[in-house]
Amino acid sequence: RVSTEEKKRVWAEVIENKTSTTRLTLRECCACSGGKVAAEMEHPADFARFTGNKHIQKFVAKYAKLCTPKEVVFCDGSEEEYRWLCQQLVDCGTFIKLSDAKRPDSFLARSDPSDVARVESRTFICTTYEEDSGPTNNWADPDEMMETLHGLLSGAMEGRTCYVVPFCMGPIDSPLAKCGIQLTDSAYVVVNTRIMTRMGKIALDKIGRSKDFVPCVHSVGMPLKSGARDVPWPCNATKYISHFPEISMVISFGSGYGGNALTSKKCFALRIASSMGREHDWMAEHCLILGITNPDGAKRYIVAAMPSQCGKTNLAQIISTVPGYSFSCLGDDIAWMYIAPDGRLHAINPETGFFGVAPGTNDFNNPAAMEALKHDAIFTNVALTNDGDVWWEGLTEEPPQSLSDWTGQPWTPTCGRVAAHPNARYTVPVVNLPVLDKNWDAPEGVPVSAILFGGRRSSTIPLVSEAFSWEHGVFNGSMCCSEMTAASEGVVGRLRIDSFAMKPFVGYNMADYFKHWLDMGAKLGKHAPGIFYVNWFRRDPEGKFLWPGFSENSRVLKWIFERLEGTAKGVHTPIGIVPAPNALDLHGLAITKETVAELLEVNARKWLNELPQIREYQRTFEDHLPEELRHELTELELRLHFATHDAPTTNAELLKWVQECVAMCKPQHVYWCDGSQEEYSLMCDVLVEAGTFIKLNEKKRPNSYLARSDPSDVARVESRTFICTPTPEEAGPLNNWHEPVAMRKVLASLYDGCMSGRTCYIVPFAMGPLDSPYTRFGIEITDSPYVVLNMHVMARVGYRVLRAMGSSFYLKCLHSVGKPLRRGEKDVAWPCNETKYICHFGPQEPMVMSFGSQYGGNAILGKKCYALRIASMLARREGWLAEHMLVLKWTSPVGRKMYIAAAFPSSCGKTNLAMLISTLGGQSAVTVIGDDIAWMHINETDGKLYAINPEAGFFGVAPGTSNYTNRSAMETLKRDCIFTNVGLTSSGDVWWEGMTEEPPAHLMDWTGQPWTPDCGRKAAHPNSRYTCAAKNCPAIDPDWENPEGVPISAIVFGGRRSTTVPLCFEAFDWNHGVFCASMCASEQTAASEGTVGKLRFDPFAMKPFCGYNFGDYVAHWLKMGERLGQHAPKIYYVNWFRKSEDGTFLWPGYGENCRVLQWISDRIEKGKKGGRYTPIGIVPTADALDTAGLRMTPETLSQLLYVNPNQWIEELAQVRNFHSSLGSHWPAEMHHELTMMEQRLYFSAMKAVPTTNVKVIEWVQDMLEMCTPDHVHWCDGSEEEYQLMCDLLVESGTLVRLNPKKRPNSFLARADPGDVARVESCTYICSTRQEDAGPLNNWRDPEEMKKELVGLFSGSMRGRTMYIIGFQMGPFDSPYSRFGVQITDSPYVVANMHIMTRMGFRVLKSMSEADFVPCLHSVGRPLKPGEKDSRWPCNNEKKRIVHFPDWEMPTVWSYGSGFGGNSILAKKCFALRIASVLARKEGWMAEHMLILGFTSPSGKEHFVAAALPSACGKTNLSMMVPTPKLAGYKVRVVGDDIAWIHIGDDGRLWAINPEAGFFGVAPGTSDVTNHSAMETLKRDCLFTNVALTPDGDVWWEGMSLEPPPMLEDWTYQKWTPTCGRKAAHPNARYTCRASLCPVLNPKWDAPEGVPLSAIVFGGRRATTIPLCTEARSWNHGVFMGSVCSSEQTAASEGTVGALRIDSMAMRPFIGYDAGSYFQHWVDIGAKLGDKAPKIFYVNWFRKSADGTFLWPGFQENGRVLKWICDRVDGIADAVETEIGFLPTADAIDTGGLRLEAGTMDQLLEVDREAWAKDVAVFEDYLGQFGAKLPQELAQELQSLKVRLASNNCT
Repeated sequence: RVSTEEKKRVWAEVIENKTSTTRLTLRECCACSGGKVAAEMEHPADFARFTGNKHIQKFVAKYAKLCTPKEVVFCDGSEEEYRWLCQQLVDCGTFIKLSDAKRPDSFLARSDPSDVARVESRTFICTTYEEDSGPTNNWADPDEMMETLHGLLSGAMEGRTCYVVPFCMGPIDSPLAKCGIQLTDSAYVVVNTRIMTRMGKIALDKIGRSKDFVPCVHSVGMPLKSGARDVPWPCNATKYISHFPEISMVISFGSGYGGNALTSKKCFALRIASSMGREHDWMAEHCLILGITNPDGAKRYIVAAMPSQCGKTNLAQIISTVPGYSFSCLGDDIAWMYIAPDGRLHAINPETGFFGVAPGTNDFNNPAAMEALKHDAIFTNVALTNDGDVWWEGLTEEPPQSLSDWTGQPWTPTCGRVAAHPNARYTVPVVNLPVLDKNWDAPEGVPVSAILFGGRRSSTIPLVSEAFSWEHGVFNGSMCCSEMTAASEGVVGRLRIDSFAMKPFVGYNMADYFKHWLDMGAKLGKHAPGIFYVNWFRRDPEGKFLWPGFSENSRVLKWIFERLEGTAKGVHTPIGIVPAPNALDLHGLAITKETVAELLEVNARKWLNELPQIREYQRTFEDHLPEELRHELTELELRLHFATHDAPTTNAELLKWVQECVAMCKPQHVYWCDGSQEEYSLMCDVLVEAGTFIKLNEKKRPNSYLARSDPSDVARVESRTFICTPTPEEAGPLNNWHEPVAMRKVLASLYDGCMSGRTCYIVPFAMGPLDSPYTRFGIEITDSPYVVLNMHVMARVGYRVLRAMGSSFYLKCLHSVGKPLRRGEKDVAWPCNETKYICHFGPQEPMVMSFGSQYGGNAILGKKCYALRIASMLARREGWLAEHMLVLKWTSPVGRKMYIAAAFPSSCGKTNLAMLISTLGGQSAVTVIGDDIAWMHINETDGKLYAINPEAGFFGVAPGTSNYTNRSAMETLKRDCIFTNVGLTSSGDVWWEGMTEEPPAHLMDWTGQPWTPDCGRKAAHPNSRYTCAAKNCPAIDPDWENPEGVPISAIVFGGRRSTTVPLCFEAFDWNHGVFCASMCASEQTAASEGTVGKLRFDPFAMKPFCGYNFGDYVAHWLKMGERLGQHAPKIYYVNWFRKSEDGTFLWPGYGENCRVLQWISDRIEKGKKGGRYTPIGIVPTADALDTAGLRMTPETLSQLLYVNPNQWIEELAQVRNFHSSLGSHWPAEMHHELTMMEQRLYFSAMKAVPTTNVKVIEWVQDMLEMCTPDHVHWCDGSEEEYQLMCDLLVESGTLVRLNPKKRPNSFLARADPGDVARVESCTYICSTRQEDAGPLNNWRDPEEMKKELVGLFSGSMRGRTMYIIGFQMGPFDSPYSRFGVQITDSPYVVANMHIMTRMGFRVLKSMSEADFVPCLHSVGRPLKPGEKDSRWPCNNEKKRIVHFPDWEMPTVWSYGSGFGGNSILAKKCFALRIASVLARKEGWMAEHMLILGFTSPSGKEHFVAAALPSACGKTNLSMMVPTPKLAGYKVRVVGDDIAWIHIGDDGRLWAINPEAGFFGVAPGTSDVTNHSAMETLKRDCLFTNVALTPDGDVWWEGMSLEPPPMLEDWTYQKWTPTCGRKAAHPNARYTCRASLCPVLNPKWDAPEGVPLSAIVFGGRRATTIPLCTEARSWNHGVFMGSVCSSEQTAASEGTVGALRIDSMAMRPFIGYDAGSYFQHWVDIGAKLGDKAPKIFYVNWFRKSADGTFLWPGFQENGRVLKWICDRVDGIADAVETEIGFLPTADAIDTGGLRLEAGTMDQLLEVDREAWAKDVAVFEDYLGQFGAKLPQELAQELQSLKVRLASNNCT
């Protein structure tokens, strides 16, 4: 700064010059101060002498040309310049120089009375898009605004000087320093800017030649015509303060005052800078910066944001009253903050002066400011004392007796005016401040430890509070509210929200500004400053301030400092942490404890009253508002509610239970639900901000919301729903039973801390009208606001329920989503847990406990859990019925009324019927009492059955609901509705399948993904739901809440059946009706687990909902009938879903169902008229149903009412089985009814079979009589049947359903450990002569074996189902395919046959009268009545796999094993052993071979068959993806295991794959070894004996480089990598469809097969055998195949790894003598002649001396295939050796292989000594075939010996 002496010198010169001239011109001033020259300049180059920056030149030239000033002056910021300009302002009357004796070097300015404050209404943020400006700013289109401003600026500086003011905001060397260039025609602005910024040459140097500056244009808007006299304060009534944040520019017009004109201040330093900060990760804030030093010398810096008149400057310049503490000021108004390299928030003050409000400033409240103002100050709009000093209100206790006020008028204390304008200002350099911090201009700034927000509030807000978190602090900042000040337009004293004290100053959308704060907090992480909120202005009831404020605020700062240090205590309140008692240092302060308590009081109700204003304020930001702030508001509201909600009951037992639950679950908050509409709205807001709810378009669907559940939590979980009674007998076989004490222990462990981080909601609810004697009460404790909301709708809830309940019985219902939240953990939109339990305890002390699910009846425990399962227990005990029934009132066309109850399973139209709109005309109508649940009692007065609806809302299935199917429901859903898992339209409405004829073109589906009609997914989940109030339904019956209920005249049962069940029939009597209800069967729905569409029994539609033994439940119905006697309602059965043969519905349904209701009404009114007797009940006569107006033929009506006895007989067999499964509790009356119905129906001893093949029928009949199964199932081969088998196996425990996200529609089976592979020792070839079986097979006399097997199979299927599988081996329509029929009692076998063969009715039809191979199989474990089956039934003591090749129809019988080829008889038994016998007879070959197509880049394809023993890479080779080095070559698989080979018409050898799937070994299969297989296994797969991962997927050894840390192995045991066991059995298998393979050959199922170019044999040899060898001839190749040697595999019995000869890889599979088999090969070759394929031999497994593989194998085997195919084409080189033709050293392409030198030599080496040893083994092996060994092979062996001995290749 300039010294006092220098200032005196300059002023002396000014005065001296003034005495010699009347006026010092600006031109002269320029000449005297730094050599600047003013000139009329229009071209940028004209300014080159002042700055070399072309960007500044252009900017100045542009606006000089536009504004046409008389001269342009570049300001250098010097002291001389400042003094000259001040003198000029004195000369023109703008300044009054104050008394040097009183206020040296200081001036007073008086503005025009119209120009005294910010003009917010004329302040604009000009962004391209209005939303970027936001609702708190005035927006203008930037182009339009620029055009307007340029119009105003045109000539605006005429007669004036245009000052070019370079300035820098922030210390010059600071990383945050930003520069600007202001053009202004106001010297007043220049001198103020010189104080407030680093101005002039220093800023110009900082800018240099860059364009990194903010251009600011300002004009007072008052041009001076030539000769015109200027006014002291020029300004213009038209004002614009316009900001262009996208180009970082400010233009101000018309005002000369404060921040309107000093564009470096609020315009640049806040509005423009805030936009810059957002873009570059820093913050520009309306904050003071203050240093606090404690007695130990520790120092912390804080920043504080407070609106005007809240004491911000006083706080910034505070003098401490706390001993040992001192404060220092860095800035009083603006802070720029950034994240420094140390990770902390640092702040700089971008200004160099104070521009403070004068009124109220005095030596008491701000002595530091008063000291600073003693000299070098500019005052604006204060008063002038008579002695040349300044005065303002509050400066002194007593005002002067007279002075000149701010307008220049005489003023006295009694004149009635203020002396100083309320927004009067001072401008003073920061260096004048005696408490200035030494680091105030440190370039790096100072580290910020705390951020304070505040406002001016007389109540509600405590003195100080600390935010819980950064996000909470940001929320507090966002809701700052303060009284309106004179610094802006508006009514003084009025409250307004002023977020962060930045509402007028944010240069973009304030919601995005909030988000920027949140983002900065996330980046700061643990370094984020603490956030506090202060309020110095709280008052007592008399209006007096409770806190002294000013310097005493240092006591609050001390507490904040100590909180940061961790030494001060605080008390948690709903709004934050306030000082604990005695935590504030009040020493020496005259203040009572009561006053302090009042200062720190948090009145929750007052806070709640303010929240609607805050919520309304948040809503103005619409979608821009960060979710975190919505969340904080909701959390605050909840905390406040918690603070105001004491337990609203004196029920000691209830309070005790709640306390126990709270202690166990450990919630963060406890909330008693009051049932109010406000509470409902609050819960909706909670769920919206949590992301659980999406608020729907208010115009489309008012007050309605959409929820999307977790995809794993979408329906009832029947498998995890338990009835916990003392004995399993009480629960019954239809329920999952669990011992209650053990279950409570399980649940206690799950509930322990389950609500951590959540709110525990206590929901009192009533089921039924509150004044009904039949109503029951409950208390649900839940941590789900979604549940609370649904309970609001579905039940009567809240305090009124508690009052009505009194001390009555109530059901305890405890629910948790099972997802506790750790501190700071972000919640998910739909919290739930994979572990789910829905447990019902009773009948004594009934209770419901639900864990893990939030969906539907799993969590809304008043619904199915209470209203059905528990209520059914209560009903039995108390003598009433709790039923899954709608209740409706039918009014006939002539006005007759009756009430009907009806029970239907899900998806059977129950809700549609309840709200049906009649089509019959007249008075006919349906009104609804309830759509789902009915509680029915016998009225003591009239003895009739009455029903109430215990619910208050509808929880219906959305899909299928439409204006056509249920117009009443659609009307109900128009408003006030909760939708779950439906689609969301682009217009913010909902949609689901069936809602409209045409779906929307696009929407968001129930999972939140984009959806189009052709995407292949459902838009809405099939079990998606709506929840809506019953009172909103237009079809609601006036008596729906009648306390006594309504009288029931008829009870209707039904189901969804496409056949068998007629449209409607009436039961003969009550007991018969109960029986009909007990055999309800309906299709599986999405509302429960299982396969959609599958038929299942659902008696009374209560199977999932009866809370006790179903036999006892039926007995209770029978007793109710006895009590009702003649008053018993009639019982009916309906089926709307019967179909014609072409699959179309016969009955129109929906509104037309009123015709059936009318028939029921007529039957009740008219007795026996209109019905005809049938064996199953009374059906309508043809004329009894009113079908007028329906387009229905008599034939269709006849079909609808037809009772097919044969179908019913089949049905009753299942009914009997179902009834028998219900055990001894099943009432004898039901057995009687079943027997009577069977007697009424015609019984056929032999049911129809799906084939006309007499041999099949006779054979099946014989096997039936021998095996005596309980049931017979002819397999149809459908996908539904496959799913049925899988479901059966899951239910029985044989299969585990894998995680559908990981492995869709896939399952895992785990076999008995004794049944895991082929059992060769128990595998027999029972040919007539033993010699025909040969030495390699086990032989038994066929008659003896048959006798033994008949003994084993007799009764073997007792207790089981006999499955009859017609199957075909080979493609449909292929002349080479063969038929088979397998009978088995294993659904596992059926499922595998579905995959491995073509099977079902299509095959049986194709078979006609053709021959077939009969295959009989049994697991050998008959079941006694009631005996529980094992997971893997088998008989390890007596296994037999027996082949009868010589029978008239070659036959296979297998007994005792359920595994692989032992039981899947189409595979090795038929396709190899039996087929090899047939092949020999018929002149073809059945071989254990893969088939692949190898295609070259030119498109030429060779088909290769290869025989490799197990574990030799056969499957890997068949599906190989060749190495990328063989660009353009590809392999496509035809088959991986079996080839049937024929000589085609062209004389070549052709092969088909007889199978339809792959049954491969899993271990070792991986993305490296067989990527194609891994892709195939991604879905629709059966795995056997592999391991199960914790997330529901499979694993086996070799699948991944690193094993999982833990899983369940193939024996169900826990497994870890160090446990010493295999996770998967070495022979673990997968079964998958060939059609899923990504490298499947298009010709894989060609009827004619594919032509073979080559045949490959191989084995697994570490030595001796070269990589690949070409046979010298066909016979030589046959010889090579006959002596294939390979290591023992797990696929057969024996020692793993032992070497054995496996001829053609067929040793275990030849169905006759192997010598004759070799001869057959020789004979085939003779027939082929020169068209015979070449034969090769490969060995991928040769090892080096150190035991490592020499050849990389896998995809690199493509190189060998290429050589083979090139040999076929005659283009590859080979060298002849003793053993055959081997590739030359360079014949195999090894490009890209990192093979060590000499590796190929080792791979192709022929070691004669080793070969000699092998030849000895070959000779011994072949010798066992004696005379049957072909001479050709003997000769080949001899020739080999000779060549090896003589070292001669020929």
